[in-house]
Amino acid sequence: MIEPASPNGFRWKTIPHAALCYMRERMGIGYVWVGAVLALGASLPALFAREVFGDDWSVYYTYWTEGLPGLFRVLYEAAHAGFIVPMSLLVVLLPDMPDVAARLAGLGCHLANGVLLYSILQRSPYTKPIAALFAALFLLSPFYVIRLTQNAVYDVFLLFYLLSYELTYSKVRALRWAAPFCLFFSLSLETLIALEPLRVVLARSPGERWTRTLARLAPFWLAVATIIVLRMTILGKSGHYAGQYSFVSDPVVIRRALVAHFMAFRTGLEYAYSHGFGLLGSRNSTVLALAAMVGSALLSASAFWTPWLLRSLVSSANAMLLLVLGAAIALLGAVPYAITGIYGDVMRGESRLLFPSQVGVLLLMATFIQLVPGARLRAGLAGGLLTVFALSMVQDSKRLLYDGLINSDLQRQVRAALLADPEPKVVRLHIEDPHMFSYRSRCLGAPDMNVAQMMLRDENRERSFVYTDHCGDFDSSGAIRNDACTVSYLEFFPCPPRRETWRYRAAPGIPPPDRIRLLELMRAVLEDAPSATQGRGELVQLKDGLPIPLARAEYRPPCRRPGVRGTAWLLALPAPSCEESGLGAR
Repeated sequence: MIEPASPNGFRWKTIPHAALCYMRERMGIGYVWVGAVLALGASLPALFAREVFGDDWSVYYTYWTEGLPGLFRVLYEAAHAGFIVPMSLLVVLLPDMPDVAARLAGLGCHLANGVLLYSILQRSPYTKPIAALFAALFLLSPFYVIRLTQNAVYDVFLLFYLLSYELTYSKVRALRWAAPFCLFFSLSLETLIALEPLRVVLARSPGERWTRTLARLAPFWLAVATIIVLRMTILGKSGHYAGQYSFVSDPVVIRRALVAHFMAFRTGLEYAYSHGFGLLGSRNSTVLALAAMVGSALLSASAFWTPWLLRSLVSSANAMLLLVLGAAIALLGAVPYAITGIYGDVMRGESRLLFPSQVGVLLLMATFIQLVPGARLRAGLAGGLLTVFALSMVQDSKRLLYDGLINSDLQRQVRAALLADPEPKVVRLHIEDPHMFSYRSRCLGAPDMNVAQMMLRDENRERSFVYTDHCGDFDSSGAIRNDACTVSYLEFFPCPPRRETWRYRAAPGIPPPDRIRLLELMRAVLEDAPSATQGRGELVQLKDGLPIPLARAEYRPPCRRPGVRGTAWLLALPAPSCEESGLGAR
């Protein structure tokens, strides 16, 4: 019944009804807004971290020492020819701070991908019921956790992959023709092929003949076939990377890698819960999660309304389709890595290997939540899960900041100690409790320890090399055993005969991560060190197990040397960190 108009002609009760109809049509649009806002807010602190990871150091070192031709060569040899485009843009746009450019690109593309996923899934009757919740879960996913590094290129490729869907619906013919080319470029990250079952589901219309559906898919599958052929021929690994990640024939190794890959998702959930709740404390986090669940339940009839997938025979069949689709994508995303004996792990940089299959796992999560009867219960479960994910993302930002603070302090002191003694040496560095402060329990390999030293060193002196003792550089298979020392794993130099052991510990100058607040940590990270030779932690030499103080010295390299300004910022060196005259100063 239509309500009578008020004296001014306004029908008051048509507003809630219209709004409710819009919310029902958009099925949980509130989840998308909440996911995007939380992802942006949780990631912003990490943009200011002074931090670069091992492979990133190698990329930057190659660019700073050899320019774009050297970067092209390395990426081509690594069978990452398509990576040349985004990585070149990152280093060209901000040559002194490519790490910052990578973080900005990664976060921007990630937010865009969340919106695109919602837009794409919203169009199909098969995926529309889970579109909003899936997009929110993707935006806050705890599985692929090194997005704010050079691995931002993964988000760039996913952006073009999703554009291959979005442009298919364009009213402009030229844009529709561009869709397969977007797919071709996106498959520079070849394992995105695992998402292709989703294309079949989205392209399929109820009652449509399969021949018509396959005809629409033909250009895209031609792009997939072309990429596979190129990858197996002229775009194979060569040079330094020849033979890397070759197929293994042992079924036991493949099975273990596959199991470990899937177990990583459970580990990711456990990490999100334990570390996310550790951010505010268990009690406060529990209260926040419960409040989010209650608030979500109250909005279950409007912004967070989603349909029950078992309400009819048709919707139940659709739910089964979504479960099969999620499982297929998760499996196809894991198999290429398993057959080479490697797997994704949220506790290492290899979390990037979870990138394709996480889409399948998130589809399964969204579908299982939608199978729960009761709109309020579904919304409450979703709100609680998203809260845990968001807390984990904030904690990741904090740990990335903390990792950067420790490493800038460590490398600044190591540099000053190396400059104080001109005799070349190989230093075995022992870091106390490295997994307490390192981001996602990562180790510090050769590039992490040596690239900054090479960029800022006095070129009139012979090279010295520093390696940590928990990353395998000194084990029986390490190159150091064969008298070969490396800066970025891409080149080798004769090791100096002199050997020393040093020790670094953050205490007492840097509080443990659970005792330093996020704002206090950000202030500490953004401030330059008061001295280029001193630090907050303690660096000493060990002789017969006894600590001995290390002398310190300072050297300002020429500012015109590529990479100097960016590396000096990463190490928090105080101004002036380089010599404008180009001669250098002691």
